[in-house]
Amino acid sequence: MDDDTTNSEDINNTSTESFATADSREQNYVKTRCLQPQEVLSLDQKLNRIIVIQQTDQSYHQALEDIRDQTIISILVEPSFYGRHCKTSVIVIATANNTYVFDLKALGVIFPELCLLLEAEYPRKILHYSHRICDLLLHQHKLIINGICDTFVALCVARQDRSHCSLQDAIAIVLEISPTELTCHEITSANESVRTFTARPLSKGQLRYLAKLAILQHRLHDTLIYGNICSGLLEMSGKFSCEFNKQRKSDEVAMKMHPGSTAGFDCINPYYKISTSIE
Repeated sequence: MDDDTTNSEDINNTSTESFATADSREQNYVKTRCLQPQEVLSLDQKLNRIIVIQQTDQSYHQALEDIRDQTIISILVEPSFYGRHCKTSVIVIATANNTYVFDLKALGVIFPELCLLLEAEYPRKILHYSHRICDLLLHQHKLIINGICDTFVALCVARQDRSHCSLQDAIAIVLEISPTELTCHEITSANESVRTFTARPLSKGQLRYLAKLAILQHRLHDTLIYGNICSGLLEMSGKFSCEFNKQRKSDEVAMKMHPGSTAGFDCINPYYKISTSIE
């Protein structure tokens, strides 16, 4: 009994300390990356061609084909913060090509073809606070999403801290984007149905807001995984790729390129792994 009490106190103390030191830890542990000019241009172009799907027409089936061809997609569900206690209004899916807003109030249900894609291991699904979204989809739609990579989990690992951080805040911190660029006036509306995206029609501002978050969530994922968690792996790959480039004499390079050559292998740490100490 005493051990349980002690453990509980330790957890609570750790949690309190995490909240208290979150701001300083974010700057110390997370490598940030602002969008490059071509990425800003691509974002603007995608925001001008958002595809809203309200029926199972040609756009719906083309969206499914696009999603099926991806290795990874970014997903938002609104509202979802209270999980099973919410009623799904929109599902937003961003691929490398387009951003789709599935209007569940118009569609009525998540049809089997889309369910199969969401339940499959591939494409991988980028979510933030996936525990809330998955609780909603399981209890409201009997749907279990697989192949999840949660950007909140990745952020916690990257900054070695388990403090709360919304998707908007994570994007603002990691991608160095002003919070004012990640909002629309509707999300602060006095009208709850407007604020939670359940009112219809959805405004242009709401659609752009949802699409922007979905697209940037993908960028957030890439920066956290490749810029932080797997940065050592990328560094090893970079060194390995330059192994022959640094050799000036062609005859020496030729000798090192035989089938059994281990040239450059010393750049690789086969025991490299990411680990985070969690007490």
